[in-house]
Amino acid sequence: MDWAQIEQRKTKYMKDKRIAILFLTIFIDLLGFGIVIPILPNLAKTLATTSGMPFNPDVAVGVVAGAFSIIQFLFAPIFGSWSDRIGRRPIILVSVFVNIIGYYLFGISANFSFLLFSRVISGFGSANISAAQAYIADITPPADRAKRMGIIGAAFGLGFVFGPPIGGWLYHAGGAHGVQWVGFFTAALCALNFVLAWFLLPESLQSKSVEKRKVSDTFKGLVTVWRIDIIGELFLINFLYIAAFSMMQVNASVLWKEKYGLTEYGIGNIFGFIGICSAVVQGGLIGMFQKKWGVRKMLLMGCPIVAVGLSVIPLANDTQTFYMVQAFAILLLAFGNGLMMPAINSLVSLNTPAESQGQMLGLLQSLGSLARAIGPIVAGGLYHYYYGLPYFSGGILMMMALVVAVLLSKSLKKTEENAIDKG
Repeated sequence: MDWAQIEQRKTKYMKDKRIAILFLTIFIDLLGFGIVIPILPNLAKTLATTSGMPFNPDVAVGVVAGAFSIIQFLFAPIFGSWSDRIGRRPIILVSVFVNIIGYYLFGISANFSFLLFSRVISGFGSANISAAQAYIADITPPADRAKRMGIIGAAFGLGFVFGPPIGGWLYHAGGAHGVQWVGFFTAALCALNFVLAWFLLPESLQSKSVEKRKVSDTFKGLVTVWRIDIIGELFLINFLYIAAFSMMQVNASVLWKEKYGLTEYGIGNIFGFIGICSAVVQGGLIGMFQKKWGVRKMLLMGCPIVAVGLSVIPLANDTQTFYMVQAFAILLLAFGNGLMMPAINSLVSLNTPAESQGQMLGLLQSLGSLARAIGPIVAGGLYHYYYGLPYFSGGILMMMALVVAVLLSKSLKKTEENAIDKG
């Protein structure tokens, strides 16, 4: 073995080590997010009812989820741009520290206004995914980015595997203090995340940008993005996809509790099953899917699969058929999401210059946050009139995304071919 081969293997080892550390950091961050999922929607509805809020309690659920996401919408591209200027590591560390504060405040929430405030803080702290995506782009060749971007999806999936069941168990075990148990435990996890990232996550950015961004630039950036060929259409697909999925993600806890009588513990277990399926698809199968089909076909196949998965969720007539219907829907959603999330991220990355990766992926994350803000609020209003409307509407949105993807298919094929040529 010559010296060049030794250096090549050393470089590969260091990149793999950073990917593993980044995965662990993202996983702990998202585990905290997953823990509150089975608790937050029904807690928000209860506090809105008892606090005498001037709007419908079903809509209040969407307002809490929307507040978290609207802050992400404003700050994700700023965090992405800052990561281009000062590095990925400082952004990740600061955001994790803010999450410690947000989840502590969640644990002591006694009324709707305080709960809302805690989610605003956590929304700011969770606007760091764009920096994590840019970190992966920094150390990954273009042809392998779909597989490496799957690490974000895998971390989301594993956060769902362990987070919601842990959250449901903590809430149940804590009794009258269940919310405190959930909030304080999650804050402690974020503290552990901070320590690990501080000591084990090195900087990845080699060439720093000098561009500065303000909050208003988020809106200007999105207006500009819509005018860019390929990127604009991909952003639209991402918006429709995230809005449709978030309508289910937030509202499902209320549906499962009110219509089918599940407790927070049972809701946590269902979300855990979703996480298992998602982790298997996104963590273990993405490389195979990319090699066999390519990211363009992954996108085209994912849209209708997610559409069907969303639409069948409310079709169970009673508790006897509930678990069979939900299992079928979950399998479809896990497979569809496993195809779409890394495909969209990879295609946006492949069509973006290296020096703007953080900014563009930040705008993509920000648009997703806007969709997560709008989707739950719309779902709350639709649910108030008929419990199945949020899910049927989500299916329609995904079919609209499919139409856009089909119209874009020829351009995406060229992008994929160019990435293969570059290696």
